[in-house]
Order: sequence, then structure tokens, then C-alpha cells
Amino acid sequence: MMRVSAMNPLIVQAILEKRRLRFSYNGRVRLVEPQCYGIGTKGTELLRAHQIDGGAQREPLFDVAKMTALVLLDEVFTVPGPNYKRNDSAMKTIFCQL
Repeated sequence: MMRVSAMNPLIVQAILEKRRLRFSYNGRVRLVEPQCYGIGTKGTELLRAHQIDGGAQREPLFDVAKMTALVLLDEVFTVPGPNYKRNDSAMKTIFCQL
């Protein structure tokens, strides 16, 4: 199966509007504040997010292909996570960032 690289409009909207996302990832429901979305150095779609609930890591990188049941919430946030840096070095192409 060929993978078509098309930006996920929900993720882009969430970053532009500073809205939280909820999704399932590795069997757990995550609540995150999306920070940066793009293509990683290995060519996979990645989302850097400030994780509010669902995992111990505060600002993990999520493989977008492994995210399921993605929901754009009406909850907004005002500031990036405490460790946020623009132009995330884990990404070679950035679609959208705070």
C-alpha cells in the first residue's frame, strides 16, 4: 500500500486555533496540546505535542500514522508547553507550528 503524504487538516486547524486534540495511541487515550506538525528525518509524519493526559512523557513525538480516533476539541490553550522550541529539530519539513 502506497502512503500518500497529505497533511491532516484537523491537526493543522488545532495548531492554528490552539485547540486540544484527543486520540488513541498505543492503546491509550491521549489528551494533547499540539505544538509542531511535520515530516521527521525518517520520512514519517510526526506531531510534537504537550501531553496533558494519557502518558508520562510531557512533550513526546507522535507518529501520526499510529494515531486513531482523532478528535479536535473545543478546549483551547494559550501558551506552548514549557519545553517548546520553534523549528523542531526532529523534523525536516514543518507543515505547521505554534
